[in-house]
Amino acid sequence: MVQSTENPVRECAAALVDAIGRCGNDVDRLRQAFKAPMARLMARPDLLSMGIPRQGNNVAFSQYLYYDGQLSILLYQVPKDKPIPAHDHGIWETVFVYRGRLKHVVYQRMDDGTKPGFADLKPVDDRVLEQGDMALVAPPHDIHSFTGLTDETFGITVVNGAYKPDRHYYNPTEKTYQVKGQLNAR
Repeated sequence: MVQSTENPVRECAAALVDAIGRCGNDVDRLRQAFKAPMARLMARPDLLSMGIPRQGNNVAFSQYLYYDGQLSILLYQVPKDKPIPAHDHGIWETVFVYRGRLKHVVYQRMDDGTKPGFADLKPVDDRVLEQGDMALVAPPHDIHSFTGLTDETFGITVVNGAYKPDRHYYNPTEKTYQVKGQLNAR
């Protein structure tokens, strides 16, 4: 019997790398190009058993599904009713809902960024993402927050490149931010 060489994560990663090559940083084109390969990957019921554990920044369960030094595909559990504070990345990032439901908010910074510790944020995309839905955040609108709405909410993030090592964590109500080093520079 011939053993199958099918690797669904690698196939997805290859399709994403190809899409990035064709689309560059055009987020609208990336959003469209990512739909089919990510839908095939998210249709698999066994993803939770496929990754390699990693230390997450804001979550307890996080693992690499794929990492090649440039592209990373991360699977993580979003805690129910625990808001992940508004934060930036300095790079584009996708959020796909693998299981459950997720409240996701993308913000636009309204001030000019010259006053340390001050940030006036305005929500520009505030919605509930269901299983299979995606959001893509990219500079200058790479500030987002999210909250799991079910006990078993899992997300998949795709990032091409490295997050900035010092990230801003925002309090939109108080119009403040703090700079924090991230746990895992990628």
